[in-house]
Amino acid sequence: MDARTRLAGAKSGDKKKPTVTDKLKLGNAAPNVEVFQAPKPGRDNDEPSTSGSGNASSPGLAAVLSRQLETTPVQIAWRRLLKELSSLPRAIAIMGLIAVLSGLGTFIPQNKPLEFYLTNYPDGAEKVLGFLTYDLILALQLDHIYTAGYFYAALGLLAASLTACTYTRQWPAVKVAQRWRFFQKPSSLLKQGRTEVLPNARIQDLGALLMQRGYQVFLKDGSLYGFKGLAGKLGPIGVHAALLLCLFGTAWSGFGTLKGTVMCPEGQDFQIASFLLPASPLASMPDSAANVVHVNRFTIDYRPDGSVAQFYSDLALTDPRDGRELLRKTISVNDPFRYNGVTMYQTDWSLSALTLRVLGNEAPLARAAEASQAAAAADRAAEAALSPASAAVPEAGASAERTAFNLPMASLEGRPGVAGRLWATFLPLGEPGQDGSAPRGISILARDPQSVVFYDASGQFVGVRRPGSGKAITVEGLQLVVEDVVGATGLEMKSDPGVPTVYAGFGLLMVTTLISYLSHSQVWALQQGSNLFVSGRTNRAKLSFDRELDELLNAVPELPTQPVAAAPAPPAPQQQQQE
Repeated sequence: MDARTRLAGAKSGDKKKPTVTDKLKLGNAAPNVEVFQAPKPGRDNDEPSTSGSGNASSPGLAAVLSRQLETTPVQIAWRRLLKELSSLPRAIAIMGLIAVLSGLGTFIPQNKPLEFYLTNYPDGAEKVLGFLTYDLILALQLDHIYTAGYFYAALGLLAASLTACTYTRQWPAVKVAQRWRFFQKPSSLLKQGRTEVLPNARIQDLGALLMQRGYQVFLKDGSLYGFKGLAGKLGPIGVHAALLLCLFGTAWSGFGTLKGTVMCPEGQDFQIASFLLPASPLASMPDSAANVVHVNRFTIDYRPDGSVAQFYSDLALTDPRDGRELLRKTISVNDPFRYNGVTMYQTDWSLSALTLRVLGNEAPLARAAEASQAAAAADRAAEAALSPASAAVPEAGASAERTAFNLPMASLEGRPGVAGRLWATFLPLGEPGQDGSAPRGISILARDPQSVVFYDASGQFVGVRRPGSGKAITVEGLQLVVEDVVGATGLEMKSDPGVPTVYAGFGLLMVTTLISYLSHSQVWALQQGSNLFVSGRTNRAKLSFDRELDELLNAVPELPTQPVAAAPAPPAPQQQQQE
């Protein structure tokens, strides 16, 4: 192909005239360069012929005027609305508003009780940032931004903008890209982009090379149209659809979510539905919420410095109708419990009760415990008389266990003079006074399940004991042994029907974003005699497309030129005979 002439044309009307050397190398006349002149303004007599989807012919003036006369005020208003909604600056402004609201929702803690905002955002000289107070937060609904009406309005405007842009811009562009466009004059190819001419070439050879490179090729009456990468045109539509799916999932989560928290002691049960609260009347309770959760065990792991490293809850989900265990799992922070649309997160812990044993049967508390045990034994004996097979055999050492007490513990966190987390319980030593005064007793405090602190009736420190050590401590004449500290697991429960939709939207967004980077390349060719006119363009990666087009043109085989017949020799002049 080095002996061939390629003339580049552009929309600006650039021309390149072949040299005499090129003409001699070709052995025939070069194509007329006038075909590369830029077309004059106005209607082109060589409108592209089309097949496939759509019609590329321009409507006549009468049809345009008739269409304008038939336009109603409603249609005009609708078109203006679509134009405003599909505006890119307005879409960017809406996304900026959503970003600002999301930032405020991160800066200001959400869905906290009123006392939290009264304490942390006070009015007066201690205003946060000099202006942010609790009354302003409540008035602007900044305590629940993600469920506020204006946040959903912003999401709706963004969804409308994406839909309008897809309808007015992206989808028409795809319909245009699907048309098979054929040209009948070389001058029409100048409008498409880069234009080249190959002497002594066949359009069929170019079509075969295009197909080898993944193009879809169509031939009609000596004209060729090929394209590839149509998915790149569909990519932006897919991106918009993915964003709309994410917005729909977000709205569905806001209106259809059920949330709740529970603090359940070790060994106790709770029903999920009893603690789930709907976010709106549109939320529906899932069927799995009727099941019962049993807390088998709650444990805490500690670091070498004594701080809490992780806490675990061994949970069992049972069917309340037959007691059948449906699922059992030990959960921790960032490892939730999931079952049929209900998710339970490990978020908190607490101390529920203190198991304390009093040594010595002569102690008043021991005698009270003995009387309670005797009443319970009488009840069991009555049941055994009715059902002898179910009679329980007393265990050895039961007399020692009957002096054990299970004292409930209450949290003192947030009380005046209390720093950090602290739980307390009280062991009374007598009856309350007739004047309503508190009875004398022993105060027991704990910050975690590892140690328990004892104070006597006058508030004096007595000592510290570790649960389960078996070591007794004497307080107010009583010998006490700490058997165990019963922990409670703090669970946050959630049923969010919009989560799968949001996940699907983000997955689709990643895929369609990659598809959007595919180039949509188009090539046109026109055969006129032995000359082949080729034009091409792409919507991105233009340098790569130019290299690909050069390789295609260089690979088109050159047809052998027809030898030019030698002109007959002129007849020899006849010499006149001299007489």
